[in-house]
This record gives sequence, C-alpha cells and structure tokens, in this order.
Amino acid sequence: MKSTPIQAIETLTGLEALESRRDTKTLLQYAKYKRMQAHPMHERTLMPTKCRLKRESFLHQARRLQRRDPDLMEQAAAPISIPTTLPTWKRKEFPEICTTVPGILQKQVPSEAERKALTQEYISQTYPNEEWTHAYTDGSAEKATRNGGGGILVCRKDAAPIKKSIATGKISTNYKAEAEALKEAAGVLKNSLMLPGDTICRKIVIFSDALSVLQALSNPQNQDVSELATALTTLQQSTEKTVIQWIPSHCNIQGNEEADRLAKEGGKLPQENQQVTFGEAKTIVKEKQRKRWLQQHPHYNPRDSYYQLSRKDQVIIVRLRTGHCRLRHHMFSKFHIGDTPVCHCDIADMTVEHLLQHCPIHQKLRAETWSADTPVQEKIFGTLQSLRCTADFIRSSGVPV
Repeated sequence: MKSTPIQAIETLTGLEALESRRDTKTLLQYAKYKRMQAHPMHERTLMPTKCRLKRESFLHQARRLQRRDPDLMEQAAAPISIPTTLPTWKRKEFPEICTTVPGILQKQVPSEAERKALTQEYISQTYPNEEWTHAYTDGSAEKATRNGGGGILVCRKDAAPIKKSIATGKISTNYKAEAEALKEAAGVLKNSLMLPGDTICRKIVIFSDALSVLQALSNPQNQDVSELATALTTLQQSTEKTVIQWIPSHCNIQGNEEADRLAKEGGKLPQENQQVTFGEAKTIVKEKQRKRWLQQHPHYNPRDSYYQLSRKDQVIIVRLRTGHCRLRHHMFSKFHIGDTPVCHCDIADMTVEHLLQHCPIHQKLRAETWSADTPVQEKIFGTLQSLRCTADFIRSSGVPV
C-alpha cells in the first residue's frame, strides 16, 4: 500500500519529481541536437518519427513534450558555433568591466536606501559628470521568455539626453534583452562620437544591473555575447576610456529607473521572429518547467520558517502539512485502522483542519493559543511564531499526530 503524500513532500523540500527532471533533460538534449548540424542526430530531428516501437523513442518523447509549448519550441534554431578565444591584442582594446560597488556585498544585502546611497556616492566619486559621459541600459522580457525589450539612456553634458527603446525578439530571455540593450548603447555612443560638435565626453561609463551579462563578457570564450563584445571593442577604440559598471537594481537610481521604463516600452514594440540560441532555449525550458512545478505546488515557499524549528516541532508540522499522521481520519481511511474516522467530539471526522479550527474539546486551548480569525493556512504554513504556536498546541492537546 502506498500512503506517502509525494506532492506534499515535494512542496516541502522544493525538489522536482524524477519525471519532471527527465522531461527537462529530454527537451534540452533535443534542442542541442537541433543546433549541432554535424551530429548524426541532427538530421533525425528534421525527419518525421516512425511508430515502429512499442515504447516511445527519444524523438517521440521530445516532440510530445514540445506540443505543450509549440509557439516557443518550434522557433528557428541558431547553430552552435565552435568556441574561439578573442586574440590577446583584441582583449587589450576591450573596455574595463567592474562588477562590484564598494559596501554592497552579495551575501549581505543592505536596505534599498543604503544601496542607493552607496551607489550614488561611488558614481559621483569615480565617474564625475564633468569628466564622464553616463549611459544606462536595461532589458526585460514578458514572463522572462517572450516579447523582450531594451532601454538606453545617454546623459550628455549641456545637451538633452538620448533615449531609445528597442525590441529584442518575440522569443527573448531577460539575459538576451539586457545584452541587446548594451550592444545598442555601444552603437548609439559610437555614432554620437562621430557627429561634429557633439557634447559626448571621451571617457564613457555604461551602467547596467545585468550582472550575468557582465560576467559573461569577462570570459573570452563565451560565444553568447560575441557580438556584444565586438560592439564594445569598437566603441573602446573610439574613446579615451570605456568602463562597463554594474549597479544594483530596484533601488531607485534615476538613470536606471528611466532605462527600465524604456525597456518596458521596447517590449511593446513590434517583435520579429529571430533564431533562438541553445543558451536561450536552455533558459526558456528551465523557466517553463519551473513555472509548471510552481503551479502544481502552490504552497511552496523558498523562505519557509519550518527549517528554523527544532526537530520535534518539524515532525509535528510536516505531519500536519502532509496529512500523513495518526489522526483518526487518516488512519481509518488509509489503513482501515480503528472503528471510526470521527473525532472524540462526535461532530466531524478528525482531520487536521477539524483539530486546529473546530473541535470543541480543544476550544479553550485554541483561544489561548491564537486569535479567533487565524486561518488554518497560517497555522501550518505561516511565520516561525505561528508554526511554534501550532506545535505547542498539538503537544498541549495530548492528541498523537
């Protein structure tokens, strides 16, 4: 007899089922074969499948999974290119990349006001407006998978700022939108430098909150940002100095907020179908699978206070959450143990909700533990204090769970 509540345990641990992980691996491998033109499996991905086996082949399974998101998975695939290292003489002409702001550490996240103050102080001291041209870029995509947009803001001395919104593709990740915005900014700045009498300083700093893109630029062999690297190298050759500076997001820095607004406008522009790289396909597949898992596990909380409880309290809370406990209803309905599922109060079955919310036998203890309007969800999925109150209530009631 199988009695283990698998879905409840998956929700508690945050782990995907083996079947879901297998589906993800299948889709990723299929996407890779479609882009590896020299691989023997590439041609088979282009041919119709033959139903000659009693069991589904790899191609059958991949195409069955693709039908869940046909508009997403049937886009033109960009071939996987062989990694090449940018020559040393080219890397010397590459802009400086700075991925830190003093005082802001990834493991110690200060408040929004502190991040804003630290960032503005660093910008004013390191890149003063009198000596540097400031440019801000941002990118975003709808549900992180489609209708991407990029925003560019160039602040010029004694002149109106340059503002631009671009569409980055019908199928687009946040990463791609951020990279395209940086590439477009490099082109805008390069063109501005060539105009006679322009007020662009020869020292340029581009601010971006896309840490993953900046880290990719630091790797000479990363092919996902090869076009962006070329555009930035071309810009560097036309300036006295160019710096790509990371800044924290969502801390109300004026230039970054304006670039974010322009990026959202770019997402509303007409979008073109573009080839999807393997890196983009990988991000999209994982995001789709993650959202599907979250829909199936609506109570999952990555910041669950359960982990801060003592071992004894954890056992109580897990049994209440999963319903896999020694209450009469579960023992009688699952294992046919006992004479009845009805509670000792003879009013209703002894379920978790009945015990925590309605049983008159424990009404006095319940009133001493919680306020009258505390929902059952708060009692078993709530804050650390709520979970401790629930564990104390169960122990005081004397009901074995």
